[in-house]
Amino acid sequence: SSGINAEYGAVPHRDFYNVRKVDTHIHGSSCFNQKHLLRFIKKKLKKYPDEKVFQAPDGHIMTLQEVFDTLNLNAYDLSTDSLDVHADKNTFHRFDKFNQKYNPLGKSMLRDIFLKTNN
Repeated sequence: SSGINAEYGAVPHRDFYNVRKVDTHIHGSSCFNQKHLLRFIKKKLKKYPDEKVFQAPDGHIMTLQEVFDTLNLNAYDLSTDSLDVHADKNTFHRFDKFNQKYNPLGKSMLRDIFLKTNN
């Protein structure tokens, strides 16, 4: 312990202004690539269609199959192109556009179900 303190004390210009900041603000929604997200959604829709996943504004708790029925979609309708969750040059430094791009199929309901941690 005292050796470490002596080592720190020997470092020149060691002060508050030389501290480096590490940004640990991580966006979990951008951890998937489109292909992995597509596989994940299709797998969940196939294996767990009766899982309760979303509370509608009227209080009704919807199953995964009900969500897709409401959107007039099925697993065969999904593709990486239809998900449209890739970032491009227009999303950098624009948090509003970044959030919009990470709504699968342009539906915030699907983002809440598949990409949020509090679901």
